[in-house]
Amino acid sequence: MRRFLRAAQRALRRAVRLWVIRNRWRAESVDELPDTLKPQRLYLIGEGVPWSAALVCPCGCGELIHLSLLEKDSPSWRIHLDVDELPTLQPSVWRTKGCRSHFFLRHGTIHWCRLDATSGPRS
Repeated sequence: MRRFLRAAQRALRRAVRLWVIRNRWRAESVDELPDTLKPQRLYLIGEGVPWSAALVCPCGCGELIHLSLLEKDSPSWRIHLDVDELPTLQPSVWRTKGCRSHFFLRHGTIHWCRLDATSGPRS
């Protein structure tokens, strides 16, 4: 009976975890950027260690955002994948043209930054 309860508990935990992370951004390693990009996907470009990342702007404008992951580039970003393979980007992404979106990607979730005209960006 104990084995059954433990197995049921593990199955329930797994199902809850999948339900909680289902609407989150995912990282996908690719050698080259695909022709059509999936929504809520952060593409890590490069063989082995990625040198670039790309994503469709999460605001809905449809623009492609390219980010350098090379330390010597300026600006550059760092990527971290947690135990569920959910990506975190550092620092924030702030588009200076077009939609002017400003956001963080943390553990697969977009966190929008407000822009206050008097004091600059806020998280």
